[in-house]
Amino acid sequence: MAENLAPEFHDEEEASGFDLKALLMMVVLHWYWILISLVLCLCGAFVYLRYAQPVFTASVKVLIKDDDGKHKAGQLDLSQLGEVSNSAGFSNELELLTSKNLAIRTVKQLKLYTTYHVEGRVRQVDLYKNTPFLVDLDESRIDDLPSAIDIDIAENGAGKVHAVASTFAAGHDGPVNIGEQTFDSLPGILRTNLGPIIVQRNPGRELGNQTLHVRIAPPRSVGRSYAHRLTAQPTGKTTTIAQLSVVETNVERSLDYLSALIQCYNDEANEDKNEVAQKTERFLNERIEVIRASLDSTERGLETYKQRHELINLKNDATSALSSSQNYQSQQVQMQTQITLLRSLIDYVNNPANAYEVIPANLGLSNSEVNRMISTYNTAALQRTRLVRSSSENNKAVANLTAELDGMLSAIRHSLQALYQDLRVQKQSIDNQHAVFMGKVAATPSQERALNNIGRQQEIQSSLYLMLLQRREENSISLASTAAKARIVDSPEFGGQISPRASVIWLIALALGMGLPVAIILIIGLLRVKIEGRDDVERLTRIPILADIPLSRELAASGERAIAVRRHKNGEMEEAFRGLRTNLRFVLSDDERVIICTSVIPSEGKTFVTANLAMSLALLGKRVCVVGLDIRKPALTRLFGLHVKGQADTQGITVYLTADKPSAALLEEQIHHNMFDIEGFDVLAAGPVPPNPSELIARERLDQAIAHLRTRYDYVLIDTPPVGLVSDTLDIARVADATFVVCRADFSPKSNFDLINQLRNSGKLPKPNLVLNGVDLRKRKYGYYYGYGRYARYGSRYGHYGTYGSYGMQTEKK
Repeated sequence: MAENLAPEFHDEEEASGFDLKALLMMVVLHWYWILISLVLCLCGAFVYLRYAQPVFTASVKVLIKDDDGKHKAGQLDLSQLGEVSNSAGFSNELELLTSKNLAIRTVKQLKLYTTYHVEGRVRQVDLYKNTPFLVDLDESRIDDLPSAIDIDIAENGAGKVHAVASTFAAGHDGPVNIGEQTFDSLPGILRTNLGPIIVQRNPGRELGNQTLHVRIAPPRSVGRSYAHRLTAQPTGKTTTIAQLSVVETNVERSLDYLSALIQCYNDEANEDKNEVAQKTERFLNERIEVIRASLDSTERGLETYKQRHELINLKNDATSALSSSQNYQSQQVQMQTQITLLRSLIDYVNNPANAYEVIPANLGLSNSEVNRMISTYNTAALQRTRLVRSSSENNKAVANLTAELDGMLSAIRHSLQALYQDLRVQKQSIDNQHAVFMGKVAATPSQERALNNIGRQQEIQSSLYLMLLQRREENSISLASTAAKARIVDSPEFGGQISPRASVIWLIALALGMGLPVAIILIIGLLRVKIEGRDDVERLTRIPILADIPLSRELAASGERAIAVRRHKNGEMEEAFRGLRTNLRFVLSDDERVIICTSVIPSEGKTFVTANLAMSLALLGKRVCVVGLDIRKPALTRLFGLHVKGQADTQGITVYLTADKPSAALLEEQIHHNMFDIEGFDVLAAGPVPPNPSELIARERLDQAIAHLRTRYDYVLIDTPPVGLVSDTLDIARVADATFVVCRADFSPKSNFDLINQLRNSGKLPKPNLVLNGVDLRKRKYGYYYGYGRYARYGSRYGHYGTYGSYGMQTEKK
């Protein structure tokens, strides 16, 4: 059993393999479909490339400066005064460059939310900077625009301009007219319920007879679109140079957008940098006004004291005690200055209104640690302010910075308070020392002592006033000399067209043009359940194919019976059966004469093949007898014209099989001799249809009849029922030497070969061979030709077997 299954398994392996030769043959046979598909796809690619909206890319290289915001303690760096870093790193700056807020700001600056188009032959033409009219919505309404506004502008011959505005509103299926107006002169205002729309001419541009289509879209949606189409990538791992690329349908607009984007980024960065300096300036101005008022009061008190005591010059008795007193007095001035500044800062940081705001810096505090803490706090406060603008206070990063600021502010308050208490202790000590030395000058007139007190207050206030003026000037210099955050390394440049790519489109069209018809043909072939030619049969079975019988329709059209082989003819049909006749020599040995001809299902042409093979053998001079053992549905009497209309068949092999005393003489009486006047060409028809065909075939009389025919004929051809419907053929196989299984091209299901292979492997049929019938040589799918002129075609439907499940039980319709 394993040996019998091995060939079948080998057949399945071969059938599942890829047949390159068959594929090439299919391409050759259907070259015109491939050519048509290729031409259509290439034409489609040409039309697409001709009218598709091209998409371009532009790029620019930008240097992002790294601001560390640090300076040495006790030294003033004018280049960094009032500046802090506006990012926590280069990656953050890249995120800011691609942020939606920055894109919206750039769109509003260039007014990219307004687009202009005119109708072209196939698609609309973009008129960026070439528009004959300029249209814009009032600035106070543009940010609140709920949906896009479409304005159609046309110009008549009289110079009047007609504008119609519409928009899509909820609850309406189409656009809703929101304003319409005709302008005698421009500029003009088109009144709509979404705000006034300003229309003005663009000098040097003419509209002509076309209609200008203008769209004003919400800047937020346009900005989001540009943010999605913008990419920012570092040029290297160790640099802070970024390459920005934007995708656009207009090259000039993309270059303008990149330039404006960098400008808006620098403006936003400078606003962040100057925020500390601006707050410091306001604080300095407030303190200067307070100190000026106090200084004026002290000077007026000195003037009043001198006038009241009529004092003009005071003799200064300089002694060592007075000198020491003056030394401590100078220290008092310094201490008092520091205490005053600390008191002001403590009041500022304790004020709830200044929560998370920057703390005035560089006021002249002598403690470097406090100055460093204030600088760090200001950097974090600025970063939190920027994050709050781009997100919200619920953002995790903002919450983290808020917690960090709370901790730093608590530390700053503690440090300021501790420093304040320390300075007060030091001042108290200096005051005590000063009082000791002042006791030594007790003899000093009271007037001089009073003047010294007034002068000391004046000196303290004057020193503080001069210092604040100096800080204000330095802060003003810092505001005036703020440097740009980003610097363009290479000017924006055109990067080429990225869509559609002609090479890719042509390649896709070429692949589709060649692959689509091939794929369709392959799919159609895979979906076919019937055999088409010799190649299909060879893939389904290893049984040898003895001949390919061509299809002929001329016999059916002429009304002749289906005997295609004629005397003195040399057509395709005669040549095909000559080939089958020749191959018999390789099938039968010298003593083998009996051949059964069967099929799996009806209408595959077994009777046709049997009759015409017998005719071909008879023309060769062989003695041939055709036996009709398809006794359920006899066909030989009709095929050879033996049936007399209106009369039942009374002559045939069934008469011999049912006889009470069968004999050789009775058998000879049932034979029709010399058909078509050919000596030795005899036909033994089926005869009357019996009620028990299976039992008749199983009787030994059949063996006796075939044995008798063996002695009289060179070849005995037996026409049997379809082996796939009834078991009669398997019973008849016992008297045969070889088997012809007929399959029909474009008719026989491929599933038939499962049964054929099973019968071959089980040995139930002697020497099985295949005959491929009904090959239509006009169809080029077979890939070969016989080349005998115009091919005759044998007819029709090789006998009607009725419904397969009730084989032989229905009367054939005339």
